[in-house]
Amino acid sequence: MNNVFVSLFLFVALIVCGRCTQRSLRSWMNPDCGVRCQEKNITTVYLRADGPNDTLHYLWDFDGNPSVLLALTSTSAYLNISWDDYLAKKRNSVTFTEEPAYTFGVVLNKIIEFNDVNDTGLININNIVNTNTLYPMFFQWDRKNLVQNNDFVSLNMEGSHYNDTAMDITRNGSVKLTVNVNYIINSYSFSFQIIEVRTPPSKSMDNYLSEGAYLQWKPVSYTTVARDTTSSTETIQYPPIKVSNHSSAIANTMLYRYYGDNVEKLLTQRIIVSLGMQGDGFYKRTYYSTWTFLIGYGTPPNEQFSFLVIMILSIGLGLPLIIFFATGIYLCVRKMSRRSSQYISQ
Repeated sequence: MNNVFVSLFLFVALIVCGRCTQRSLRSWMNPDCGVRCQEKNITTVYLRADGPNDTLHYLWDFDGNPSVLLALTSTSAYLNISWDDYLAKKRNSVTFTEEPAYTFGVVLNKIIEFNDVNDTGLININNIVNTNTLYPMFFQWDRKNLVQNNDFVSLNMEGSHYNDTAMDITRNGSVKLTVNVNYIINSYSFSFQIIEVRTPPSKSMDNYLSEGAYLQWKPVSYTTVARDTTSSTETIQYPPIKVSNHSSAIANTMLYRYYGDNVEKLLTQRIIVSLGMQGDGFYKRTYYSTWTFLIGYGTPPNEQFSFLVIMILSIGLGLPLIIFFATGIYLCVRKMSRRSSQYISQ
C-alpha cells in the first residue's frame, strides 16, 4: 500500500547570549573537510561566538540523528575535528584545544507515530502498543539553504525517503528542520505561556547558581503553513525520564564523537513532547505540524511565566548533557490498524 504523506517542521533558534554580552559571530560548514564531506553529503555547521571574556561554540550535525553541541570556553580555545575519524563515527574525533568550562548537548533521536484511539491528545509513554517509532537517522537529509553573515546564520535541512531496512518501515513525505542563530536582548514577550527546561550550572564557575543551558518553547503547534490562531493546537510535555545507558542514547550522533564513553558520567535525560490536543482534528486533518524551540546558554530571556517546567538536577560526576528523546508525535490517527494499515509499508 502507499504510505501516508508526512510533513513535520522543526524550527530551532540557537540564542547567542551567554551573560548577554555583545559577541562576534563566525560560522563554517564542514570546516577543513573539503571534498570528502561533499561526496558523503555531510552537513556539519560550526558557529563561534566570541565575547570579551569567553567564547560560545555551537556545532550542528546531521550525520545520524540530528544533534547540537554547545560549549563554553575561553577565547583562546579552538575546535578540532579529525575528519577521517569523524566520518568513521569514532569517539573523541571532536575536541577543543582547551577543556570547556561547560558543555550541553541535544539530540533529536526519535519521532513517535501515535494512534490516539481515545482522542485524548495524551500518549502513554509506558505502553507502546499504539505507537511506531521512527529514527531521524533513517531519513535522507539534504541541505536546502545556508545563509551566513556576521550577525545571522540560517540553515534549512530536509529529511525525506525514510527507510529503516531492519524494521522494514518506509515513509513518504518529509521532515524539515530550520536552524536560526542570532542575538537577543535580555527580555522579550510571548503571547503564550512558556515551557522552560534548565540544566544545572557548573559548580566550578563563579556564578554557578544562575548560569547554565536551557531549552524554551511555546506550547503551541501549527497545522498549516499560515501559522495563525485558527490553525494552532497545543503541545504536551511529559516528565523527564532517566537514561540508563548513556552511550547507547547518543551512539548515532555527533555527541558520541565528542563525549565518547565519558557520557556515562554525565547528567542525561529524555524528554518527550507531543503535538496536538483533544478534539483538534489531529494530524490526519492537514498532514502538517510544526514545533519551535530555543537553545541557549546563560540567563534565559525574561518572561512572566504562566506555566514553567524547570529541571535543575544534581550535576553528579560531570557537566550536564540532555538528550531530547522525542521531537514530537506528528501522526495522531484515530483509526490506524496494525501492520496491515496504510501507514505501514507492505
